[in-house]
Amino acid sequence: MMTRREMTQGLSAFAALSLAAPLLTRQAKAEALKSAGWLAALAENGKEQGPKALHLEGALPEDLKGTLYRNGPGLFSRDGITKNNILDGDGILQALRFEEGRATYTSRFVRTEKWIAEEYAGRFLYPTWTTKAQSYWKNIGAQGFKTQAGVTVYDVNGKLMAMDEVSPPYTLDPVTLKTEGMSAHGMDADIAMKAHTKFDATTGDWIFAGGHFGRNMELQAAIHHKDGRITKLPRFTAPRQSYLHDFFATENYIVFSLQPAFFNVLPFLSGLRSFAGSLEWDRTQGNLLALVPKNGSAVRYIEAPGRWMWHAANAYEEGNTIIADFVGYDAPDHFLGENAAFKTIMKGEMGRAGESGRLHRYVIDLEKGTVREDLIADAPFEFPVINPADGARAHRTVFCSQGRSDRIFHSALAAIDTHAGKTRAFDFGRTKWISEPIFAPAPGNSGGAKAEEQGWLIAQGLDGETGKSFFAVLDAAHIEDGPVATAHLEGPLPFSFHGYWQAS
Repeated sequence: MMTRREMTQGLSAFAALSLAAPLLTRQAKAEALKSAGWLAALAENGKEQGPKALHLEGALPEDLKGTLYRNGPGLFSRDGITKNNILDGDGILQALRFEEGRATYTSRFVRTEKWIAEEYAGRFLYPTWTTKAQSYWKNIGAQGFKTQAGVTVYDVNGKLMAMDEVSPPYTLDPVTLKTEGMSAHGMDADIAMKAHTKFDATTGDWIFAGGHFGRNMELQAAIHHKDGRITKLPRFTAPRQSYLHDFFATENYIVFSLQPAFFNVLPFLSGLRSFAGSLEWDRTQGNLLALVPKNGSAVRYIEAPGRWMWHAANAYEEGNTIIADFVGYDAPDHFLGENAAFKTIMKGEMGRAGESGRLHRYVIDLEKGTVREDLIADAPFEFPVINPADGARAHRTVFCSQGRSDRIFHSALAAIDTHAGKTRAFDFGRTKWISEPIFAPAPGNSGGAKAEEQGWLIAQGLDGETGKSFFAVLDAAHIEDGPVATAHLEGPLPFSFHGYWQAS
Protein backbone atom coordinates (compact mmCIF):
# COMPACT_ATOMS: atom_id res chain seq x y z
CA MET A 1 0.00 0.00 0.00
CA MET A 2 1.33 3.47 -0.88
CA THR A 3 2.29 5.36 2.27
CA ARG A 4 1.43 8.96 2.97
CA ARG A 5 5.14 9.90 2.88
CA GLU A 6 5.48 8.37 -0.59
CA MET A 7 2.31 10.12 -1.76
CA THR A 8 3.46 13.58 -0.67
CA GLN A 9 7.15 13.37 -1.65
CA GLY A 10 7.92 15.79 -4.48
CA LEU A 11 4.27 16.76 -4.92
CA SER A 12 1.46 18.00 -2.72
CA ALA A 13 -0.73 15.21 -1.38
CA PHE A 14 -3.53 16.45 -3.56
CA ALA A 15 -1.53 16.35 -6.77
CA ALA A 16 -0.15 12.91 -6.00
CA LEU A 17 -3.60 11.58 -5.27
CA SER A 18 -4.90 12.92 -8.58
CA LEU A 19 -2.02 11.49 -10.63
CA ALA A 20 -1.94 8.11 -8.94
CA ALA A 21 -5.69 7.62 -8.53
CA PRO A 22 -5.98 4.80 -11.12
CA LEU A 23 -3.31 2.81 -9.23
CA LEU A 24 -4.70 3.33 -5.75
CA THR A 25 -7.01 0.87 -4.13
CA ARG A 26 -10.23 2.22 -2.65
CA GLN A 27 -8.77 1.70 0.78
CA ALA A 28 -5.63 3.70 -0.05
CA LYS A 29 -7.69 6.55 -1.47
CA ALA A 30 -9.90 6.59 1.59
CA GLU A 31 -6.86 6.72 3.87
CA ALA A 32 -5.33 9.54 1.83
CA LEU A 33 -8.51 11.58 2.08
CA LYS A 34 -8.84 10.81 5.76
CA SER A 35 -5.33 12.12 6.37
CA ALA A 36 -6.49 15.44 4.87
CA GLY A 37 -3.38 15.73 2.73
CA TRP A 38 -5.66 16.96 -0.04
CA LEU A 39 -5.94 20.23 1.89
CA ALA A 40 -2.41 21.04 0.67
CA ALA A 41 -4.13 22.18 -2.52
CA LEU A 42 -5.13 25.28 -0.56
CA ALA A 43 -1.42 26.17 -0.39
CA GLU A 44 -0.72 25.80 -4.12
CA ASN A 45 -0.04 28.96 -6.12
CA GLY A 46 -3.15 30.47 -7.61
CA LYS A 47 -3.46 31.68 -11.17
CA GLU A 48 -5.22 34.52 -12.88
CA GLN A 49 -8.41 33.43 -14.59
CA GLY A 50 -11.39 34.71 -16.50
CA PRO A 51 -13.71 36.23 -16.79
CA LYS A 52 -15.31 32.86 -17.51
CA ALA A 53 -18.66 31.22 -16.97
CA LEU A 54 -18.86 28.53 -14.29
CA HIS A 55 -20.89 25.34 -14.40
CA LEU A 56 -23.94 25.70 -12.15
CA GLU A 57 -25.57 22.89 -10.22
CA GLY A 58 -29.04 23.91 -9.08
CA ALA A 59 -30.54 27.33 -9.79
CA LEU A 60 -29.48 30.73 -8.51
CA PRO A 61 -32.23 32.71 -6.74
CA GLU A 62 -33.75 35.29 -9.05
CA ASP A 63 -33.10 38.12 -6.60
CA LEU A 64 -29.44 37.22 -6.05
CA LYS A 65 -27.70 39.74 -8.29
CA GLY A 66 -24.30 41.20 -7.62
CA THR A 67 -20.65 40.33 -7.05
CA LEU A 68 -18.91 38.36 -4.33
CA TYR A 69 -15.35 39.65 -3.91
CA ARG A 70 -12.86 37.45 -2.04
CA ASN A 71 -9.27 38.01 -1.01
CA GLY A 72 -6.59 35.79 0.45
CA PRO A 73 -3.02 34.59 -0.02
CA GLY A 74 -2.56 33.17 -3.50
CA LEU A 75 1.18 32.99 -4.14
CA PHE A 76 3.12 30.86 -1.67
CA SER A 77 6.19 29.71 -3.63
CA ARG A 78 8.86 31.21 -5.90
CA ASP A 79 12.14 29.77 -7.13
CA GLY A 80 11.97 26.76 -4.80
CA ILE A 81 11.21 28.80 -1.67
CA THR A 82 7.85 28.29 0.06
CA LYS A 83 6.24 30.43 2.75
CA ASN A 84 6.13 28.94 6.25
CA ASN A 85 2.40 29.32 6.81
CA ILE A 86 -0.82 29.03 4.82
CA LEU A 87 -1.82 32.47 6.11
CA ASP A 88 1.15 34.07 4.34
CA GLY A 89 1.15 34.88 0.63
CA ASP A 90 0.60 37.56 -2.01
CA GLY A 91 -3.02 38.56 -2.35
CA ILE A 92 -5.19 37.23 -5.14
CA LEU A 93 -8.54 38.92 -5.58
CA GLN A 94 -11.54 36.95 -6.84
CA ALA A 95 -14.84 38.18 -8.25
CA LEU A 96 -17.85 35.87 -8.61
CA ARG A 97 -20.66 37.66 -10.44
CA PHE A 98 -24.28 36.53 -10.43
CA GLU A 99 -26.56 37.95 -13.09
CA GLU A 100 -29.46 36.57 -15.11
CA GLY A 101 -29.07 33.19 -13.46
CA ARG A 102 -25.41 32.81 -14.52
CA ALA A 103 -22.14 32.79 -12.57
CA THR A 104 -18.98 34.42 -13.98
CA TYR A 105 -15.59 34.14 -12.31
CA THR A 106 -12.46 36.34 -12.46
CA SER A 107 -9.24 36.32 -10.42
CA ARG A 108 -6.26 38.69 -10.47
CA PHE A 109 -3.20 39.14 -8.28
CA VAL A 110 -3.04 42.47 -6.47
CA ARG A 111 -0.13 44.21 -8.14
CA THR A 112 1.52 45.59 -5.06
CA GLU A 113 4.99 47.10 -5.11
CA LYS A 114 6.23 43.84 -3.59
CA TRP A 115 4.51 41.57 -6.12
CA ILE A 116 5.80 43.59 -9.09
CA ALA A 117 9.41 43.56 -7.85
CA GLU A 118 9.38 39.84 -7.07
CA GLU A 119 7.61 38.94 -10.30
CA TYR A 120 10.38 40.72 -12.20
CA ALA A 121 13.12 39.06 -10.11
CA GLY A 122 11.48 35.64 -10.21
CA ARG A 123 12.07 35.11 -6.48
CA PHE A 124 10.99 36.38 -3.07
CA LEU A 125 12.88 39.51 -2.01
CA TYR A 126 11.16 40.72 1.14
CA PRO A 127 10.24 39.36 4.58
CA THR A 128 6.60 38.65 5.34
CA TRP A 129 4.87 38.16 8.62
CA THR A 130 5.63 34.43 9.05
CA THR A 131 8.63 34.07 6.71
CA LYS A 132 11.98 35.85 6.81
CA ALA A 133 13.70 37.16 3.70
CA GLN A 134 16.59 35.12 2.28
CA SER A 135 18.82 38.15 2.72
CA TYR A 136 19.47 38.58 6.45
CA TRP A 137 19.91 42.34 6.10
CA LYS A 138 16.38 42.86 4.81
CA ASN A 139 15.01 41.37 8.02
CA ILE A 140 16.72 43.92 10.28
CA GLY A 141 14.51 46.67 11.66
CA ALA A 142 11.49 45.56 9.63
CA GLN A 143 12.81 47.76 6.82
CA GLY A 144 11.89 45.24 4.15
CA PHE A 145 8.25 44.78 5.13
CA LYS A 146 5.80 45.59 2.35
CA THR A 147 2.09 44.92 2.09
CA GLN A 148 0.91 41.77 0.30
CA ALA A 149 -2.71 43.07 0.25
CA GLY A 150 -3.90 39.52 0.78
CA VAL A 151 -6.38 39.28 3.66
CA THR A 152 -9.55 41.34 3.19
CA VAL A 153 -11.43 43.27 0.52
CA TYR A 154 -14.04 45.98 1.03
CA ASP A 155 -15.94 48.49 -1.05
CA VAL A 156 -15.31 51.63 0.99
CA ASN A 157 -17.29 54.57 -0.35
CA GLY A 158 -17.05 53.30 -3.93
CA LYS A 159 -13.41 52.16 -3.77
CA LEU A 160 -12.55 48.45 -3.84
CA MET A 161 -9.77 48.04 -1.27
CA ALA A 162 -7.45 45.05 -0.78
CA MET A 163 -5.80 45.02 2.64
CA ASP A 164 -3.55 43.06 5.00
CA GLU A 165 -1.66 43.76 8.23
CA VAL A 166 0.78 46.21 6.61
CA SER A 167 -0.13 49.59 5.15
CA PRO A 168 -1.25 50.87 2.76
CA PRO A 169 -4.35 49.32 1.18
CA TYR A 170 -4.51 49.00 -2.59
CA THR A 171 -7.49 50.03 -4.69
CA LEU A 172 -8.74 47.98 -7.63
CA ASP A 173 -11.25 48.38 -10.43
CA PRO A 174 -14.39 46.51 -9.31
CA VAL A 175 -15.09 45.16 -12.81
CA THR A 176 -11.67 44.21 -14.23
CA LEU A 177 -9.88 43.81 -10.86
CA LYS A 178 -7.04 45.89 -12.29
CA THR A 179 -4.85 47.34 -9.53
CA GLU A 180 -5.14 51.12 -9.55
CA GLY A 181 -2.72 52.12 -6.79
CA MET A 182 -2.30 52.81 -3.09
CA SER A 183 -4.98 54.43 -0.97
CA ALA A 184 -4.74 56.55 2.17
CA HIS A 185 -6.13 55.09 5.36
CA GLY A 186 -6.34 58.27 7.44
CA MET A 187 -3.90 57.33 10.22
CA ASP A 188 -0.33 58.38 10.97
CA ALA A 189 2.19 57.21 8.38
CA ASP A 190 3.96 54.80 10.72
CA ILE A 191 0.75 53.06 11.83
CA ALA A 192 0.35 49.58 10.27
CA MET A 193 -3.34 49.18 9.62
CA LYS A 194 -5.26 46.07 10.59
CA ALA A 195 -6.73 44.02 7.77
CA HIS A 196 -10.22 44.31 9.23
CA THR A 197 -12.48 47.33 9.22
CA LYS A 198 -15.88 47.88 10.79
CA PHE A 199 -19.02 49.28 9.16
CA ASP A 200 -21.60 51.30 11.06
CA ALA A 201 -24.87 50.56 9.29
CA THR A 202 -26.62 53.53 10.93
CA THR A 203 -24.18 56.24 9.84
CA GLY A 204 -22.52 54.58 6.84
CA ASP A 205 -19.11 55.11 8.48
CA TRP A 206 -16.16 52.75 7.96
CA ILE A 207 -13.74 52.42 10.88
CA PHE A 208 -10.07 51.64 10.21
CA ALA A 209 -7.56 50.78 12.93
CA GLY A 210 -3.90 49.94 13.26
CA GLY A 211 -0.84 49.90 15.46
CA HIS A 212 2.87 50.61 15.70
CA PHE A 213 5.43 48.41 17.48
CA GLY A 214 8.53 49.95 19.00
CA ARG A 215 9.62 50.60 22.56
CA ASN A 216 5.86 50.54 23.25
CA MET A 217 2.83 49.60 21.19
CA GLU A 218 0.71 52.49 19.99
CA LEU A 219 -2.78 52.20 18.54
CA GLN A 220 -4.89 54.51 16.43
CA ALA A 221 -8.21 54.51 14.58
CA ALA A 222 -9.72 56.59 11.79
CA ILE A 223 -13.34 56.99 10.75
CA HIS A 224 -14.10 57.25 7.03
CA HIS A 225 -17.41 59.05 6.77
CA LYS A 226 -19.95 58.50 4.01
CA ASP A 227 -19.40 62.04 2.70
CA GLY A 228 -15.65 61.44 2.21
CA ARG A 229 -14.40 63.14 5.39
CA ILE A 230 -11.90 61.28 7.58
CA THR A 231 -11.76 61.72 11.35
CA LYS A 232 -8.42 60.67 12.83
CA LEU A 233 -8.72 59.68 16.49
CA PRO A 234 -5.92 60.41 18.99
CA ARG A 235 -3.07 57.94 19.01
CA PHE A 236 -2.47 56.24 22.37
CA THR A 237 0.13 54.02 24.01
CA ALA A 238 -1.12 50.56 25.02
CA PRO A 239 0.03 48.99 28.31
CA ARG A 240 1.33 45.90 26.51
CA GLN A 241 2.69 44.89 23.10
CA SER A 242 0.39 42.19 21.82
CA TYR A 243 -0.84 40.92 18.48
CA LEU A 244 -4.41 41.69 17.46
CA HIS A 245 -6.02 40.96 14.12
CA ASP A 246 -9.54 42.37 14.52
CA PHE A 247 -11.49 44.72 16.80
CA PHE A 248 -15.00 45.78 17.77
CA ALA A 249 -16.91 48.99 16.99
CA THR A 250 -20.20 50.32 18.34
CA GLU A 251 -22.10 53.57 18.05
CA ASN A 252 -19.77 55.41 20.45
CA TYR A 253 -16.77 53.14 21.02
CA ILE A 254 -13.95 51.23 19.37
CA VAL A 255 -12.82 48.24 21.45
CA PHE A 256 -9.43 46.55 21.10
CA SER A 257 -8.92 43.18 22.79
CA LEU A 258 -5.26 43.13 23.82
CA GLN A 259 -4.84 39.39 24.07
CA PRO A 260 -1.87 37.76 25.84
CA ALA A 261 -0.05 37.06 22.56
CA PHE A 262 2.97 39.13 23.51
CA PHE A 263 5.26 40.51 20.82
CA ASN A 264 8.97 40.22 21.58
CA VAL A 265 10.28 43.10 19.52
CA LEU A 266 14.05 42.51 19.92
CA PRO A 267 14.46 39.19 18.00
CA PHE A 268 12.18 40.58 15.32
CA LEU A 269 13.99 43.88 14.81
CA SER A 270 17.36 42.10 14.95
CA GLY A 271 16.28 39.89 12.06
CA LEU A 272 16.54 36.63 14.02
CA ARG A 273 12.83 35.78 13.93
CA SER A 274 9.83 36.49 11.77
CA PHE A 275 6.99 38.59 13.18
CA ALA A 276 4.85 35.51 13.94
CA GLY A 277 7.90 33.73 15.35
CA SER A 278 8.30 36.57 17.86
CA LEU A 279 4.87 36.02 19.44
CA GLU A 280 4.57 34.29 22.80
CA TRP A 281 1.23 33.11 24.23
CA ASP A 282 0.55 33.29 27.98
CA ARG A 283 -3.14 32.90 28.78
CA THR A 284 -2.55 33.40 32.49
CA GLN A 285 -1.96 37.13 31.82
CA GLY A 286 -5.55 37.56 30.64
CA ASN A 287 -6.92 40.02 28.08
CA LEU A 288 -7.13 43.78 28.39
CA LEU A 289 -10.06 45.48 26.66
CA ALA A 290 -9.15 48.98 25.52
CA LEU A 291 -12.32 51.09 25.19
CA VAL A 292 -11.64 53.99 22.82
CA PRO A 293 -14.38 56.67 22.72
CA LYS A 294 -15.09 57.93 19.22
CA ASN A 295 -15.32 61.46 20.61
CA GLY A 296 -11.59 61.42 21.35
CA SER A 297 -11.79 61.31 25.15
CA ALA A 298 -9.58 59.15 27.38
CA VAL A 299 -9.12 55.42 26.77
CA ARG A 300 -10.35 53.01 29.48
CA TYR A 301 -9.08 49.48 30.21
CA ILE A 302 -11.01 46.50 31.55
CA GLU A 303 -9.55 43.10 32.39
CA ALA A 304 -11.04 39.97 30.76
CA PRO A 305 -10.23 36.24 30.71
CA GLY A 306 -7.33 35.18 28.50
CA ARG A 307 -8.67 34.41 25.03
CA TRP A 308 -7.18 34.34 21.53
CA MET A 309 -9.36 36.09 18.96
CA TRP A 310 -8.93 36.13 15.22
CA HIS A 311 -12.33 37.57 14.37
CA ALA A 312 -15.14 39.62 15.87
CA ALA A 313 -18.72 39.07 14.74
CA ASN A 314 -20.28 42.38 15.79
CA ALA A 315 -20.74 44.72 18.75
CA TYR A 316 -23.47 47.12 19.81
CA GLU A 317 -24.67 49.18 22.75
CA GLU A 318 -27.68 48.55 24.98
CA GLY A 319 -28.00 51.51 27.31
CA ASN A 320 -24.83 51.58 29.39
CA THR A 321 -23.67 48.14 28.19
CA ILE A 322 -21.62 46.97 25.21
CA ILE A 323 -22.44 43.56 23.75
CA ALA A 324 -19.55 42.11 21.71
CA ASP A 325 -19.60 38.67 20.04
CA PHE A 326 -16.47 36.90 18.82
CA VAL A 327 -14.85 33.51 18.21
CA GLY A 328 -12.32 32.85 20.97
CA TYR A 329 -9.73 30.14 21.67
CA ASP A 330 -8.05 29.01 24.88
CA ALA A 331 -4.79 28.94 22.88
CA PRO A 332 -3.72 29.50 19.24
CA ASP A 333 -1.98 26.11 18.90
CA HIS A 334 -3.16 25.90 15.27
CA PHE A 335 -1.05 29.00 14.49
CA LEU A 336 1.85 29.22 16.95
CA GLY A 337 4.37 26.44 17.52
CA GLU A 338 6.47 24.26 15.22
CA ASN A 339 3.73 21.64 14.77
CA ALA A 340 0.88 24.11 14.24
CA ALA A 341 -1.63 23.00 11.60
CA PHE A 342 -1.29 26.24 9.63
CA LYS A 343 2.40 25.39 9.13
CA THR A 344 2.29 21.64 8.56
CA ILE A 345 -0.54 21.85 6.01
CA MET A 346 2.01 23.42 3.64
CA LYS A 347 3.45 19.88 3.40
CA GLY A 348 0.07 18.18 3.22
CA GLU A 349 0.16 17.12 6.87
CA MET A 350 -2.32 17.81 9.65
CA GLY A 351 -0.50 19.27 12.63
CA ARG A 352 -1.64 20.42 16.02
CA ALA A 353 -5.04 22.09 16.37
CA GLY A 354 -6.25 20.88 19.74
CA GLU A 355 -7.94 24.11 20.83
CA SER A 356 -11.10 25.03 18.96
CA GLY A 357 -12.66 28.46 18.51
CA ARG A 358 -16.05 28.89 20.19
CA LEU A 359 -18.59 31.67 20.00
CA HIS A 360 -18.20 33.95 23.03
CA ARG A 361 -19.80 37.19 24.16
CA TYR A 362 -18.40 40.09 26.15
CA VAL A 363 -20.99 41.96 28.22
CA ILE A 364 -19.21 45.20 29.17
CA ASP A 365 -20.71 47.35 31.93
CA LEU A 366 -19.57 50.88 31.12
CA GLU A 367 -20.71 52.30 34.45
CA LYS A 368 -19.01 49.70 36.65
CA GLY A 369 -16.02 49.15 34.38
CA THR A 370 -16.45 45.37 34.39
CA VAL A 371 -16.87 42.64 31.79
CA ARG A 372 -18.62 39.28 31.84
CA GLU A 373 -17.64 36.65 29.29
CA ASP A 374 -20.41 34.24 28.22
CA LEU A 375 -20.12 31.12 26.07
CA ILE A 376 -22.86 31.33 23.44
CA ALA A 377 -22.23 28.09 21.53
CA ASP A 378 -19.85 25.27 22.41
CA ALA A 379 -18.66 23.95 19.05
CA PRO A 380 -15.65 24.61 16.78
CA PHE A 381 -16.39 27.83 14.86
CA GLU A 382 -14.51 30.45 12.87
CA PHE A 383 -15.16 33.35 10.47
CA PRO A 384 -18.19 34.86 12.27
CA VAL A 385 -20.32 37.22 10.18
CA ILE A 386 -23.70 38.93 10.42
CA ASN A 387 -26.10 40.65 8.08
CA PRO A 388 -24.04 43.79 7.22
CA ALA A 389 -27.19 45.88 7.65
CA ASP A 390 -26.79 45.25 11.39
CA GLY A 391 -23.18 46.47 11.65
CA ALA A 392 -22.70 48.18 15.06
CA ARG A 393 -26.41 47.56 15.71
CA ALA A 394 -28.21 44.83 17.67
CA HIS A 395 -28.04 41.40 16.03
CA ARG A 396 -29.35 37.97 16.93
CA THR A 397 -27.95 35.57 14.33
CA VAL A 398 -24.24 34.96 13.74
CA PHE A 399 -23.15 32.85 10.75
CA CYS A 400 -19.88 30.89 10.93
CA SER A 401 -17.91 28.08 9.42
CA GLN A 402 -18.05 25.04 11.68
CA GLY A 403 -15.66 22.14 12.08
CA ARG A 404 -14.84 19.02 14.01
CA SER A 405 -12.85 18.92 17.22
CA ASP A 406 -9.73 17.55 15.48
CA ARG A 407 -9.66 19.95 12.52
CA ILE A 408 -9.04 23.67 12.14
CA PHE A 409 -10.11 23.37 8.48
CA HIS A 410 -13.90 23.36 8.59
CA SER A 411 -16.50 21.45 6.56
CA ALA A 412 -19.82 23.01 7.63
CA LEU A 413 -21.69 26.30 7.75
CA ALA A 414 -23.73 27.27 10.80
CA ALA A 415 -26.28 29.84 11.93
CA ILE A 416 -26.19 30.52 15.68
CA ASP A 417 -29.10 32.08 17.55
CA THR A 418 -27.19 34.15 20.10
CA HIS A 419 -30.24 34.56 22.34
CA ALA A 420 -31.20 30.89 22.57
CA GLY A 421 -27.72 29.44 21.99
CA LYS A 422 -29.10 27.12 19.32
CA THR A 423 -27.25 26.20 16.13
CA ARG A 424 -28.56 25.19 12.72
CA ALA A 425 -25.91 23.81 10.36
CA PHE A 426 -25.18 22.02 7.11
CA ASP A 427 -22.09 19.82 6.85
CA PHE A 428 -20.69 19.38 3.33
CA GLY A 429 -18.81 16.23 4.37
CA ARG A 430 -15.46 15.22 5.85
CA THR A 431 -13.67 15.48 2.51
CA LYS A 432 -14.89 19.03 1.91
CA TRP A 433 -13.39 22.29 3.11
CA ILE A 434 -15.59 25.35 3.46
CA SER A 435 -14.57 28.94 4.12
CA GLU A 436 -16.12 32.07 5.58
CA PRO A 437 -19.81 32.50 4.67
CA ILE A 438 -20.62 35.90 3.20
CA PHE A 439 -24.14 37.21 3.78
CA ALA A 440 -25.87 38.63 0.71
CA PRO A 441 -29.03 40.42 1.89
CA ALA A 442 -32.26 39.99 -0.03
CA PRO A 443 -33.36 43.15 -1.86
CA GLY A 444 -34.85 45.66 0.57
CA ASN A 445 -33.26 44.05 3.61
CA SER A 446 -32.42 46.82 6.07
CA GLY A 447 -31.53 44.60 9.00
CA GLY A 448 -33.28 44.07 12.29
CA ALA A 449 -34.70 41.02 14.00
CA LYS A 450 -37.15 40.11 11.25
CA ALA A 451 -34.73 40.62 8.39
CA GLU A 452 -31.33 39.38 9.53
CA GLU A 453 -31.78 35.95 7.93
CA GLN A 454 -33.49 37.19 4.76
CA GLY A 455 -30.80 36.58 2.22
CA TRP A 456 -28.20 34.05 1.17
CA LEU A 457 -24.85 32.74 2.35
CA ILE A 458 -22.10 32.33 -0.25
CA ALA A 459 -18.96 30.38 0.63
CA GLN A 460 -15.91 29.09 -1.23
CA GLY A 461 -15.08 25.40 -0.77
CA LEU A 462 -12.77 22.61 -1.89
CA ASP A 463 -13.86 19.08 -2.77
CA GLY A 464 -11.17 16.70 -1.55
CA GLU A 465 -12.31 13.85 -3.78
CA THR A 466 -12.31 15.76 -7.07
CA GLY A 467 -9.62 18.30 -6.14
CA LYS A 468 -11.83 21.10 -7.48
CA SER A 469 -13.10 24.24 -5.78
CA PHE A 470 -16.68 25.46 -5.72
CA PHE A 471 -18.89 28.27 -4.47
CA ALA A 472 -22.01 27.23 -2.56
CA VAL A 473 -25.14 29.36 -2.20
CA LEU A 474 -27.45 28.64 0.75
CA ASP A 475 -30.71 30.19 1.92
CA ALA A 476 -29.68 31.84 5.20
CA ALA A 477 -33.06 31.13 6.79
CA HIS A 478 -32.84 27.43 5.89
CA ILE A 479 -29.11 26.76 6.10
CA GLU A 480 -29.67 23.18 7.25
CA ASP A 481 -31.18 22.33 3.83
CA GLY A 482 -27.81 22.80 2.11
CA PRO A 483 -26.99 24.62 -1.13
CA VAL A 484 -29.69 25.84 -3.47
CA ALA A 485 -26.98 26.32 -6.09
CA THR A 486 -23.30 25.45 -6.50
CA ALA A 487 -20.88 27.05 -8.99
CA HIS A 488 -18.06 24.65 -9.91
CA LEU A 489 -14.52 25.51 -11.01
CA GLU A 490 -12.22 23.32 -13.08
CA GLY A 491 -9.47 23.06 -10.45
CA PRO A 492 -8.48 24.11 -6.94
CA LEU A 493 -8.28 27.66 -5.61
CA PRO A 494 -5.81 28.74 -2.91
CA PHE A 495 -6.85 29.44 0.67
CA SER A 496 -9.13 32.47 0.78
CA PHE A 497 -9.79 34.40 3.95
CA HIS A 498 -12.49 36.99 3.60
CA GLY A 499 -15.09 38.33 1.24
CA TYR A 500 -17.49 41.19 0.58
CA TRP A 501 -20.84 41.19 -1.22
CA GLN A 502 -21.79 44.08 -3.49
CA ALA A 503 -25.37 43.95 -4.76
CA SER A 504 -26.12 45.24 -8.26
